[in-house]
Amino acid sequence: MIALAVGASALGAGVATAETATSGAYTFTRTVDNASPKVGDTITYTTVSKKSGIDGYISRFTETHAACLTFVPGSAKVTKFHVGGTMTETTETPELTATTLEVTSAGWINNGSKPVTMKTSYTVTASCAPGTVYGSGLAVGATVMGNGFQSSANFANLGPSITVRAADVVDPVDPVDPVDPVDPTGPGTGTGGGTGSLGSLSGGLGSLSGLFGSS
Repeated sequence: MIALAVGASALGAGVATAETATSGAYTFTRTVDNASPKVGDTITYTTVSKKSGIDGYISRFTETHAACLTFVPGSAKVTKFHVGGTMTETTETPELTATTLEVTSAGWINNGSKPVTMKTSYTVTASCAPGTVYGSGLAVGATVMGNGFQSSANFANLGPSITVRAADVVDPVDPVDPVDPVDPTGPGTGTGGGTGSLGSLSGGLGSLSGLFGSS
């Protein structure tokens, strides 16, 4: 069994980022579909393993992530070669902690024409601090690593990372006002649609004067 230890990265944020590392005949590429998500967004990490030369077998993917990210149930999916001769995607039941996700197998075959791909999705929660860079990491268990059996490698900064942005401010009274999203009155309210103004209240009875202007 091989163990690859991959740490968290601190790379620049963007719309999407990808990082690649190699160990022996294996190449691991890891991407995130949105490197600058807002609080409340869902992001998806994709990990792809390819191997040159003789067949290898992936038995474990373990990814690390920020504690403020919450795993989306049912989103852990692995695409791998099926005995019937096709690439098949299955939904996996991962082992979860506050900062890790792990999927395991008896051995997914892995070579140049039969990559193994894992996808996982997370919600960016309000406990993620806007402006903060959050890294991610990966550990892989495999056999026939390419440098011989029982080889291992360490990638301290594979990533990719994300930089969280604050959630949009939404006016609950007037959510469609793009000019002044925190104005609780919004356009078209307040003084009315005419040239007059609201009259004074006297003796408990309101008197509206000139509400629509004088004629």
